[in-house]
Amino acid sequence: MKLFKRSLQLLLFTFSFQAFAQQPTDMLVTINDSIYQVADFERLYNKNIDIIVDESQKDVGNYFDLYTLYKLRLQNAYNLKLDKSDRINQDITKFRNELAEKYFINESTLNALVEEALERSKFEINASHILIAVDELAQPQDTLAAYNQALKIRDEVLNGLSFENAAEKYSNDLSAKSNKGNLGYFSVFRMVYPFETGAYNTKVGDISLPVRSNFGYHLIKVNNKRATPKPKNIAHILVETKDINDQQAKKKINDNYKRLELGDPFHDVAFHFSEDITTRDNGGDLGMYNEGNLNIEGISDILYDLNFNGAYSKPFFSQYGWHIVAVTKVNDLPNLTDLKDLFLKRVKNDSRAVLLEKDLIDYLKELYQFKIDQTHLAETVKMLHREEMMNQPKVDSNPETEKVVASYSDKKITSKNILEHIYSFANQYAFLKTDELVINKALNNYSLRKLKEEYDSQLENKFPDFAHTLKEYKEGLMLFDLLEQQIWDKTATDTLALMQYYETHKEKYVQPDHFTGEVYVFKKRYDAKIYHKIIKGRYDVNEDDFPMVYKYQGRFTLD
Repeated sequence: MKLFKRSLQLLLFTFSFQAFAQQPTDMLVTINDSIYQVADFERLYNKNIDIIVDESQKDVGNYFDLYTLYKLRLQNAYNLKLDKSDRINQDITKFRNELAEKYFINESTLNALVEEALERSKFEINASHILIAVDELAQPQDTLAAYNQALKIRDEVLNGLSFENAAEKYSNDLSAKSNKGNLGYFSVFRMVYPFETGAYNTKVGDISLPVRSNFGYHLIKVNNKRATPKPKNIAHILVETKDINDQQAKKKINDNYKRLELGDPFHDVAFHFSEDITTRDNGGDLGMYNEGNLNIEGISDILYDLNFNGAYSKPFFSQYGWHIVAVTKVNDLPNLTDLKDLFLKRVKNDSRAVLLEKDLIDYLKELYQFKIDQTHLAETVKMLHREEMMNQPKVDSNPETEKVVASYSDKKITSKNILEHIYSFANQYAFLKTDELVINKALNNYSLRKLKEEYDSQLENKFPDFAHTLKEYKEGLMLFDLLEQQIWDKTATDTLALMQYYETHKEKYVQPDHFTGEVYVFKKRYDAKIYHKIIKGRYDVNEDDFPMVYKYQGRFTLD
């Protein structure tokens, strides 16, 4: 049987003599009925050239021999139907999903969001806010009313009402009653993205225009902006009291401060005198401090000014009593590469992901010419049985339910599709206030899913690199299974073959006579004899009495 043919007469593409090079679509080698083109060889060669250790294999002819062997083994794997293996197909499905992820993201938008986050991470913002709550899916008139209310409150503040009093009076954030709207210091990723953006884009001392988030409208006042400090491990000493005028508590904390000033270690003072029973056995250790992770009033500003190991504060009062806080270790800020890798992941899962998804929706709708029939959409609203949603009612096929609500490429979305989607995921839609909201949200969700499925099904055709990477991964798994079945498994179980191999090759593995021990070389033969007698009799020996040339321990070969 003719197994393969090869064509190497002018295999010089991309290397030299470009004028004589073969074309990428030219046949290079055939194996049975499979034809491999020049482009396939060229792509693999260029991909692997930088990681080839053996310089001889960089020669085109030598690499072609490896390429041919690789393709022959693959043919064997396909003949054995290893590509039909459940395990391999499960692995490929998982790998494909991971590989496809980047094709659903606008790289320029993603990179812009990451760079923005990196820049913001250099600073912390101290801000206060007033929230006028409104549901993200509220009716337009309700949204407008909330926006106008926020504008009215802003005018009152600009005309003299203090922001703190306005927050206490108007804010729908319940914590405003106690903190007067102050959120403390925060940095990137600590707040929902629209709020974060509003805060970072507002100057210190200014009050923003209403900022929309999924909670409602916010008025943001920026109180301060400062460089992000290095992470710190901290400890504290606590004297409990609820009254800042408690003279006994003040005396205790001042006595502890004097001990520190006289040189007593912070750990020891905390161990003996701190009243925080959860930390005193560990010298008051509170671990790594991150902004906002400790609800101790005033600690943020105090720690900001402690910038070296062993630095400690003067006594200060919080809602828990009197504290002295110390820095036990100042850590380095993350390097830019690590931070960028972290932010890439966080951007995809943060509220910023809404922007990435919007880019995707806009792109897919344009790509597949997505259109909505508003008349049929309005008729679908009338077909919704809101009171039966949770019971997953059956949707019959009839001329009304089969009307086309939307279309993309050569595919259609009908009223029946939308209603069945709603009834299948009723919990997602039950809280919406109107039937119109239910239908519109369901259309958005369902159409996005279908557009993604359409796009996903075409990735191999649209992106050759995607198809090549997926194929190489699959064939790599197949070759691994082939080697495992034909070599490793057989070798492990064929004891007869192992024995025969051993008998045939055992001369190659015979070690020369040797011993492991110590060799002593003396200046005089007499000293060696005496030393030998002493150690043979297991007596203690003073080696200084027997001058040696050297003493060597190790493995020795006998000639």
